[in-house]
Amino acid sequence: MKQGKRSVQTRLTSATMQANPVSPTGSEASQRNNMGDILSEISKLSSTLNKVASDVSTIKSDTTELKNTVNVLQTWLEEAESRISDVEDSNASMINENKVLRERVERLWSRVDDQENRGRRKNVKLIGLKEGKEAGNAMNDYIKKILSEGLGLQGEEFEIERSHRSGGPRPDDNQPPRVILVKFLRYTARQKVLMAAKKERGIRWEDCTLSIYEDMTKERSDLRRRFSPTMKALWDHQVKHTLAHPAILRFTWKGKRLSFTDPKKAEVFVRDNIQNTEND
Repeated sequence: MKQGKRSVQTRLTSATMQANPVSPTGSEASQRNNMGDILSEISKLSSTLNKVASDVSTIKSDTTELKNTVNVLQTWLEEAESRISDVEDSNASMINENKVLRERVERLWSRVDDQENRGRRKNVKLIGLKEGKEAGNAMNDYIKKILSEGLGLQGEEFEIERSHRSGGPRPDDNQPPRVILVKFLRYTARQKVLMAAKKERGIRWEDCTLSIYEDMTKERSDLRRRFSPTMKALWDHQVKHTLAHPAILRFTWKGKRLSFTDPKKAEVFVRDNIQNTEND
C-alpha cells in the first residue's frame, strides 16, 4: 500500500515539474554572461588582428619600396665611387703632366731669358742724366763725350752702335729721369766701361751724378740682387768674390773654391762659416 502511494506521489511531482519548469540557477546565468564576454573579446581580438595584418602588409610594402630605394642608392653610390676613382686617376695624371710641363716651361723660360740677356751683353744702362741735357747733340756723340771726359775712355774701341732713353713719356722735372740704354759695337768696350765706372764709384757730370750698370732682364737682375747681402758680408770680411753670369756667386774660403746659385744657401754658409767664426 505504501509503495503504491509513493508511486502516485512521484508521478504527481513529475507532472508538477513539467507543468512548472524550474528556472536556471545563478551559476548557469553567470556562465552564460562570461561566454558572451568571451565572444565579445574574441570579436575585438579578431578586429585587432585584422588591423595588425593590414599594418603588416603596409610595412611589407614600405619595406619593399625602401629596399628598392636602397638598391638604387647602392647603384648610384657604386657609380659615384667609380667616377671619383676615375677623377682621382685623371687628377694624378694631370698633376704628373703639369709637373712635366712646368719643368719644360721653366727650361724654355730659362733659355729665353738667357737669349734675352745674351742679346744685351754689349749694353749698359746710364742712370742719372737729367732730361734734356743731351739736347742739341746726337745721343751717341753726347755719350762718347761723357765716357771720354768722365771716365777717360776714348778711341774707336768704344764705338757706340746706338743709344736712347727708355720708352715712356718724359717725366716732370721733380721726377727721376729716364734711363739711357747704350749698346756698344764691341763686348770688350762694354766691360771696360763697367770696370771704369765701378772704380770711379759714380761720375760727376755737370750738375748730375751718373751711374753705369749692366743691362739685363728684370728676372736676372732680381736674382743677382738677392746675392747683395751675402756679397756685402764677404766684402766686410775682406773675402774676394765674383758674381758670374747668369747669377753664380764664387769665392774661395780656406783654400776651397765655392760656387752658389742659390742666394739663401750662400747666405747660410757665409753666416755659419765666416761671420760667426770670426765673431767667436
